[in-house]
Amino acid sequence: MIAELLKAATADNHKELESLMFVNEIMNNSLSVDEYKKLLIVNYVIHEKLEDKLISMLDNETANRLEITSRLKLPALEKDLKFWNIDRDALKNLNVDLYLPNNNIAEVLGALYVLEGSTLGGNVIKKHILANPNFKNSTEGLNYYGVYGSELGTKWKNFVLLMNEVVIEADYERCIKCANEMFNNLKNLSKQLNETVKY
Repeated sequence: MIAELLKAATADNHKELESLMFVNEIMNNSLSVDEYKKLLIVNYVIHEKLEDKLISMLDNETANRLEITSRLKLPALEKDLKFWNIDRDALKNLNVDLYLPNNNIAEVLGALYVLEGSTLGGNVIKKHILANPNFKNSTEGLNYYGVYGSELGTKWKNFVLLMNEVVIEADYERCIKCANEMFNNLKNLSKQLNETVKY
C-alpha cells in the first residue's frame, strides 16, 4: 500500500524536518515564543502558497470523499498570525521558490500526505505548548496545532484509506517523489526564513 511505502521513503526527510521545527524544544516544554512564531510562519507560507492550488487539482469525487473544505488549515493559521501580531501581508510578498506537483492525483495526494501528516502530532504539540510557561494565556494563538481536534484520528484514517485506494501502483514513484518534494519545500523554507524574517 502506498501509505506504508510513503512512510518509509520519507523517513529521512521527516527526521530532518523535525530538527528544523523544534520538536525537542516542544516536547521538553522549552519552546520560545520566537521559535513558535517561526513554526507558524513556515506553515502559513506553505499553506498560503499551495493549499488552494493543490485542492483545485482534486477531482470532485476525491474532494468530496475527503470533505476537503473541512481540511483547510489556512484560516486557523491566519487567526494565529493575528494573535501573535505577525504581518501576513509581508509574508505574502516573500520571494519563495516552492515545488508544485503536476495535475496528477498521485502527485497531489503525495503532497497532501505531508500537509495532512503534519497535523498528526498537533494535539500532542498543543498540549506541550500549553504546559510551557512561555505560553501562559495563549490558547487563542494555538489554532493550527489541534486544528482537527477530536476528529484528528478519523481524518487521518480516511485520508490514508482513500490514498491507498486511489493511487495506482504505476504512480507510486510519482507519489513518493512529490511527498519528498513537499518535505523539501518545508525544509528549504525553514532555512530561508532563518535568514530573511524577523519574529
